[in-house]
Amino acid sequence: MNSTCIESAIAEWVTILGEPGVVAASAEDFGASTIGARRSIPAVLRPENQEQVSAILQVAQRWQVAIYPVSTGNNWGYGSANPVEDGCVILDLSRLDRIRDFDPELGVVTVEPGVTQGALRHFLDNHEGNYLVPVTGAGPTCSILGNALERGYGITPITDHFSAVTKIEAILPDGSVYRTPLSELGGEEVDGLFKWGIGPYLDGLFSQGNFGVVVSITIALAPVPDTVTAFFFSTKDDARLEALVPAVRAVLRTLGGPVVAINLLNNQRMLSMMTPFPEDKAVDGVLPAHEVERLANSHGVPAWSGVGAIYASKEVAQAARRTLRRLLGPVTDRLVFINRRRINTARTIARVLPGRFATKVLGMADTLSGALDIMHGTPNDVALALAYWRSGTLPAAGQPKNPARDGCGLIWFAPLVPIRGKDVRRYINMIERICPQYGVNPLITLTTINDRCFDSTVPLLFDRRDTDATARANDCYRALCDAGRKEGFLPYRLNVDAMGILNSGDSAFTRLASQLKAAVDPNYILAPGRYVPRIERYEA
Repeated sequence: MNSTCIESAIAEWVTILGEPGVVAASAEDFGASTIGARRSIPAVLRPENQEQVSAILQVAQRWQVAIYPVSTGNNWGYGSANPVEDGCVILDLSRLDRIRDFDPELGVVTVEPGVTQGALRHFLDNHEGNYLVPVTGAGPTCSILGNALERGYGITPITDHFSAVTKIEAILPDGSVYRTPLSELGGEEVDGLFKWGIGPYLDGLFSQGNFGVVVSITIALAPVPDTVTAFFFSTKDDARLEALVPAVRAVLRTLGGPVVAINLLNNQRMLSMMTPFPEDKAVDGVLPAHEVERLANSHGVPAWSGVGAIYASKEVAQAARRTLRRLLGPVTDRLVFINRRRINTARTIARVLPGRFATKVLGMADTLSGALDIMHGTPNDVALALAYWRSGTLPAAGQPKNPARDGCGLIWFAPLVPIRGKDVRRYINMIERICPQYGVNPLITLTTINDRCFDSTVPLLFDRRDTDATARANDCYRALCDAGRKEGFLPYRLNVDAMGILNSGDSAFTRLASQLKAAVDPNYILAPGRYVPRIERYEA
């Protein structure tokens, strides 16, 4: 990219945004990434409204300078705020942080990119919004809009967050405004109540795509139920996994209303939440099997643990508990139900226990309380501590966690796995075979995204200060992708260094996506390389 073009574009952007709105990229703020990616970033643009976004894109087209939009840049484990390619100017949308509209009766809200999980929770609490925030484990500082467009998911009632998006407004690469047909025809309200609109469904182009800068989405919120009851179950015998998996499927099919999602976690994933990493016991960065067994026994961690929540009235919740006992009882060693009242009781009991026991009970209560907050649609950063297990420096108490800033090494491998016992076993064997070869401990979570399919999240944790460990972790990711492709376990989202997975082969998908990109963005200035192959391969 011509440096003169960049300088000319920056001069025009300063006129649009003022000098405070155009800043040099700082390695600490934007260059840092938990995956170890490093990009050359000429500048960061910080608009305050969609009119400025439109003007920015018009300048980018004029000078053919590539732009890469981010909502808050807190895309931990997938690249943080880094673009796919070098030389992109970052379009930081965090100042577009308005909650435009909220209908407390119908439960729909319109948010801009800078609205975080924490901000939406605060807004609802102050506007009699008796609804759940679509939270994730990424923490309160992460964008609602960004997570939805990346097809994130959670365990609250609307599990698939993009499915909750009913309306999109975006700025196209030429600076024009995209609105859905119902809104263009004057039906803004009903447009926000009905996802599919009328005519071809084009909103999907803006999900995991690079066809426009989304400046607002309308999402449907799940109402707060009468009761939220967490349930925890476990099995000590790994051999029972094949029986446990269809039981989980049966739970979702039988209790699909009150129970929407279930997590299964292996013992190493559980240990990562309970104890510091025993570096002195590791061999080439990996805990040997006997050490995993010793730690699991000392902390009472079973081979597999499960967690879910019942969202229902008291009467329905009681019936659901009976059904869970019937379905999970034969394939588990333990099944317990926890709500906030029980946690408060535990804290009361801890006050009269001896010091060591009191500390243990309070620690358990705090952990359960954090999990229940997530289930209640209240974001927190309890799960984010995982990123610090192998590296990074935890911030001072009261300060938000930021794994990219704090030096953590984390790459997410997030493949889809059928909810069949034999397929889950094949998948577990694949992870446990490959990860240790690269100095990565196989921490495995399986989360149901419906009653047919798990999304598994495997955090590839490493010491980012060690260049060799960083390289091995990235090699591990590629090896998992290659093996997963052969086995049928492919990721549902990609990090900025892995977009080439979609660029291989002359498929109908790559041809169509590239043709659409060429029509919308002929100069390829918007997020080049993001999910859509470069168009030069298909030029006549």
